[in-house]
Amino acid sequence: MASKTEKFPIYFKTQAVLLKKRRVRPTQIPIIRATWSIEANGFRGLLNTTVGSNGFVTGTVFWNPIRGWYDVPSGKITFLRFVTGGSIAGINNQLYEGYIQRSTINRGITLTGSFITVGDGTSAQLNKFSWVARAIILI
Repeated sequence: MASKTEKFPIYFKTQAVLLKKRRVRPTQIPIIRATWSIEANGFRGLLNTTVGSNGFVTGTVFWNPIRGWYDVPSGKITFLRFVTGGSIAGINNQLYEGYIQRSTINRGITLTGSFITVGDGTSAQLNKFSWVARAIILI
């Protein structure tokens, strides 16, 4: 029977250290400024983001202004797209929520998530849609 003071063999400690070094948290990717190729509900365009030191996000998506937040530890991005027009001012705005991840296929950076809208042409069944954005330029 092993005593309580018996030490683990050296190779266990080395292996544990190597595992810690190899562990990459893909969500902890800091974004300062980026241009993304976005596809949202079948529509393709550009997403431009600038993230301040406090996590505040500004930019454009489909040429409309956005404002939101990016949390580096969780990799979560949330922003509001301000869409002009509609029967009631502000009703066509869309709320986007997504997570950043590193692709295992091509080592690219992607954002994936969903957005909701309550404007013209939506219903209880058609108000939540998916989106994905791939980094073109990441600074």
